[in-house]
Amino acid sequence: MIGPLRQRSSWPSSLATALIGWIGFALVVPLALGYSGPLAEVFGAALICAVTQTVVLRLGFNPLGLNRSLLAGSAAGAISGAVLAGLCVALFPVVRPHPVIAIVTGVYIGGAVGTFLSYFHRDDRHIEAEALAMRVPIDYGRDAHWLDPFVYGAIAYELALFPQTAEVAICAAVVGMIVGVVAAGVSHFFLSRWNNGLGTLPIAALAGSALGAASGLLFRHYASGMPLPPLVSGALGGALTFLVTASVGRRLALGESGAVAAQKQT
Repeated sequence: MIGPLRQRSSWPSSLATALIGWIGFALVVPLALGYSGPLAEVFGAALICAVTQTVVLRLGFNPLGLNRSLLAGSAAGAISGAVLAGLCVALFPVVRPHPVIAIVTGVYIGGAVGTFLSYFHRDDRHIEAEALAMRVPIDYGRDAHWLDPFVYGAIAYELALFPQTAEVAICAAVVGMIVGVVAAGVSHFFLSRWNNGLGTLPIAALAGSALGAASGLLFRHYASGMPLPPLVSGALGGALTFLVTASVGRRLALGESGAVAAQKQT
């Protein structure tokens, strides 16, 4: 990532966080429940919610206590998410028949966004304080690449599903982003126990294919818009996402190990 997106607590990063959360789950929830209609209106509603919540939470960041507490971030996010979902019920016909699902989804998404905004703020300030104390340039390390897995997943799923319709293309990007962040978590918290060794790559691909096959069920009503069966396409997308993410994780781990060794020598 470049520019302000390297800092997870920047305004552009906050907007990216909200967009990923709202668009991702606002589409995945209906897909999981069997929705098979056009997605443009759902996408538009999620986009409006993401932008609006970002502005509200960022402008009220300190007064609402997001700079001090993850719980405050979660509460402010959940409340604003519920209000925005309620407005979507009133404004968008596609959402109107499902008010309970919409508001519960809004609470979940909004709460997650608020929590992440608080966490990113706290963690970035900690990194910056350490750099200031050590009188070295600020380096966010792996955290500067926080958006990369979303990109890897979106591209991998677009390649694997080879969409024939706009709905499949949108779904592929959204599902791919979510699988991408799961892959990043597996790489960072599990594969790192084995120093992201070369042998972890096929393990990652195998795990990704299993998760990917499950994600293929989300495309069950759009099978005519892809050349391969949904389960097969999903498995390929998941395997490719996990393989790429694990490979990048291995490269970053090797880089960090080299940097630590160089510091010890000096």
